[in-house]
Amino acid sequence: MTREIIEHGSQQRSRSFAKTRYTAADLVQTEWERVFRTTWLLAGLEQDLRTPGDFFVFAIGSEEILVTRATDGGLRAFYNVCQHRGLRLVPDERGHTRHFRCPYHAWTYDSDGTLRAVPHRDAFSAELDTSTRGLRRVAVDTWDGMVFVHLGNDPEPLSQFLGPLVTQLAPYRFAEMNLVADQTCRLNCNWKAVIDNFGELYHVDFLHPQHRSMVDCENDTVHLFANGHTGVHVPGATVSPRFPLPKKPTPILAAQLAEVGLAPETFIDRVPEIRGAIAARKRALGQADGNRYAAFTDDQLTDAWQYNLFPNIVLSFGVDYIWIMRARPHAEDPGRTDFDKLTLARQPMATRPVRDEFDYAAVIRGDKSMTITIDQDVSLLKDVQRGMQSAGFDTVWLSEEEARVQHFHAEWERRMGS
Repeated sequence: MTREIIEHGSQQRSRSFAKTRYTAADLVQTEWERVFRTTWLLAGLEQDLRTPGDFFVFAIGSEEILVTRATDGGLRAFYNVCQHRGLRLVPDERGHTRHFRCPYHAWTYDSDGTLRAVPHRDAFSAELDTSTRGLRRVAVDTWDGMVFVHLGNDPEPLSQFLGPLVTQLAPYRFAEMNLVADQTCRLNCNWKAVIDNFGELYHVDFLHPQHRSMVDCENDTVHLFANGHTGVHVPGATVSPRFPLPKKPTPILAAQLAEVGLAPETFIDRVPEIRGAIAARKRALGQADGNRYAAFTDDQLTDAWQYNLFPNIVLSFGVDYIWIMRARPHAEDPGRTDFDKLTLARQPMATRPVRDEFDYAAVIRGDKSMTITIDQDVSLLKDVQRGMQSAGFDTVWLSEEEARVQHFHAEWERRMGS
């Protein structure tokens, strides 16, 4: 194995820990205060806020955050609660409006959060100062088409939180991609079990047998960044060296060759050459289309890339697509998670896709799918959660193949003060 682990600075790793961080209900509120209120959280997409008056509501844990494009063109984010009696202000997931009007007593707010109207104002005491009763703001910022919010006080700049990821991922220009699918799957597991799964390749040979015919997980490169972020780069358009070398292209490799106009039959006894041939062909196609791949290396044109943003975001991407996956914890139950998958591609979008919500049982029945790989990834997580509750298990032990999981949990422990 030639796995390379690149630590961007001196990074801590947690190699073993008690199972209670997945199961203890009394940790949920502490985790909310010390982890989720101290980090930038991915709230949504900037393409949902194209014009003044556009808005969406981001729900996570016990909170809902209203994010809108104000009349001055800037972004604003507020707690989604009326400042009169605490009613949930906006019930819709997204939309467009000139102002936000509480459905209970019609207190009305401008898109910048200012309290604009209070019916029967003279019935209130003189102490009601409408200038101080506007919507309560939270910090908001964007990175490459993604909208982030921070629920804490005086947060560090988003660019500082993301660090070198901003520069490393700049060539992909995710902001130019359009949303083509929006899915949420309800899972019976802790949110950290989801992030753990997408933080290691140890399971790939066993849970994803199809991957041996398309990627080389033996020779991956792992990146460990400050603030708990991690990355991995897996050679693609190839086969796993852990298994016999096939004589002809596998069905997946044949499809990849055909997609770029190369004849699969010409690669009989030449399977190791496929990766380089696809990179060269893509580069030639890109030159004919405005040289759009000029900023990418050959590895970026063929390989599988995944970066995890602490605490709960997984970005899986190539030069022409990105899967943005997000694990949203339940407000009270450590054994429940809403798992979002936003699929973006470099293609036109006629209308925004409606968010499709379902339980994992629908995936098991074959009614829903988040792609075969993601379906496989989350298929065992309910059993992980059940096993964590067993008296026969008490401590998680992690190998070097799980370095990204180690790094994630070290950052979780740092923020939790444990």
